[in-house]
Amino acid sequence: MGEKMQAQPEQIPLHILTFFNEVNEYIDVLPREFQLKLTDYMHLLAWQITQDLSDGLPDEHFQSIKGKFQDAKHTILH
Repeated sequence: MGEKMQAQPEQIPLHILTFFNEVNEYIDVLPREFQLKLTDYMHLLAWQITQDLSDGLPDEHFQSIKGKFQDAKHTILH
């Protein structure tokens, strides 16, 4: 059997948890395209954490998904 990819809450950087909490408020109304990009990002993040590759700081992938979220949020609010 393969190992499960599971992260403990303390392994997830605070900026990620804060971001996911904000996204969660809008997830049902965000465009499908963004939701798919978010899923891809979550898989990447899980891999980074389980491989102990995350230094706990925002990287270019986080900055990209955060920017896409801000754009999508702006679109649905206006």
